[in-house]
Amino acid sequence: MINFILFGGKGGVGKTTMAAAASLQFANLKTRVLISTTDPAPSLADSFGQPIGSEPTAILKIKNLFAMEIDAKQVLKEFRQEYGKDISDILQQGTYLADPEIEEMISLDIPGLDEVMALKKITDFMESHEYQLYIIDTAPTGHTLRLLTLPDLIDDWIKFLASLRWKYHTMVRHFAREQRLEKADQFLLEMKKTIKKVRSLLQDSSKTEFITVTIPEALGVRETEDLINNLERLRIPSNHIIINNIFPKNNCAFCQSRRRDQNKYINQIKEKFKDRIITEVGLQDREVKGINRLKELGKLLFKNREGMPH
Repeated sequence: MINFILFGGKGGVGKTTMAAAASLQFANLKTRVLISTTDPAPSLADSFGQPIGSEPTAILKIKNLFAMEIDAKQVLKEFRQEYGKDISDILQQGTYLADPEIEEMISLDIPGLDEVMALKKITDFMESHEYQLYIIDTAPTGHTLRLLTLPDLIDDWIKFLASLRWKYHTMVRHFAREQRLEKADQFLLEMKKTIKKVRSLLQDSSKTEFITVTIPEALGVRETEDLINNLERLRIPSNHIIINNIFPKNNCAFCQSRRRDQNKYINQIKEKFKDRIITEVGLQDREVKGINRLKELGKLLFKNREGMPH
């Protein structure tokens, strides 16, 4: 059964709204849900109309629903506080760098490490089994693809540190005739387990689904195609596309004209991705914010979906 859902797409297509609506729908089905965001500019609090912290916050008047806006920079700061000494030990014992050079190196931003630590925070919650479904509102497409490729990037970084430890242990064995497992080694083992856990979760079709949100415009079609091609390359399951902001079929001349333009792109999406579930969501007459509006939207997002939480 799916218990990890990511919503992604280009900026401004309604990812947060769709993720929030989905979380309400599943919570209504008596599933205990935690929705969180990795977007540097989070807007879950705006959608739900209440403050949301960096730890699970109960959504008012909704049983089974909790939300969390992860501050990736704060998570990275906590990571450095916990493991900075271990990384420093590895660099001191495996290189000829001076202490000031090592301190400067540790203070540098490792691209994406803050995001992978945020994802680790979510997987740690999953191990607690406190919630049955985890929903992620991701950042815009480019940012999200970087997040999804991070396990490989961070893995290379860990391999580099591990090679330094191997050199150090070779010297220790040579001179001391013994080998000791130190805290720095334990750090590397824990990081390796984290990366393996994140990668396995993202590629597990029995647990994970990436839902693509798009709009019926030329740029929306191109970005959707690029995103899904990348998801396939990364072996991340993605079977559902939501086309948002579709103009209604009515007597309004402007609406009819826009709908004719949109139909061309809707048909392109259906033709390109005929093997996927496609949900069409009409343009709303006002912003979808607040519990009642989100509930209305949530009812139509997962009609006739097998294998989803229930």
